Amino acid sequence: MRNTQTEADAVRNLQIYLRQLSYHQPAIAPPPVNGIFDAATRQSLAQFQNTAGLPVSGTATRETWECLFAAYRRSLAENALPAKISAFPPTPKGYCLAAGCTSFCVAALQMMLRELQRSLPEQPPVEPTSVYDEATEQIVRAFQLCCPELEATGTTDLATWNAVALRYNALFDRPPEE
Repeated sequence: MRNTQTEADAVRNLQIYLRQLSYHQPAIAPPPVNGIFDAATRQSLAQFQNTAGLPVSGTATRETWECLFAAYRRSLAENALPAKISAFPPTPKGYCLAAGCTSFCVAALQMMLRELQRSLPEQPPVEPTSVYDEATEQIVRAFQLCCPELEATGTTDLATWNAVALRYNALFDRPPEE
């Protein structure tokens, strides 16, 4: 007796692997992900076999499966987004960075603000020194003035940190892949 659910799952996995590879290898057409081994899936598989130096048959032999899965895993690792860090302390409530603070968190803030400076009104470059100095206070205030939801205090509370981090992350966000 044939287990069509298992077969459909296997085909769906094959299609997922091929689709992932197609995002980064233009020679592989993206197959549908529907669990049906159709002509588009066969073509995509044959294209993968060709790029991988395998015999081109359009069928999923054991050798093809092993090579495809290894290529899929490599593609996931090579194209993964970098892990995000959480540098701003979540506690105690009301925590803020202000003049005189020294920490990695201050250096991270300074580094993000340095990248965002081109969008701020004429501010001297801030150096990531890990010291919340007068220059850092001035650039934080300039940033806060550009954000109507923030009060221009020159200190970095959670709302200011999040606003800086969101704008900084937006500089490096990847466009959605289709």
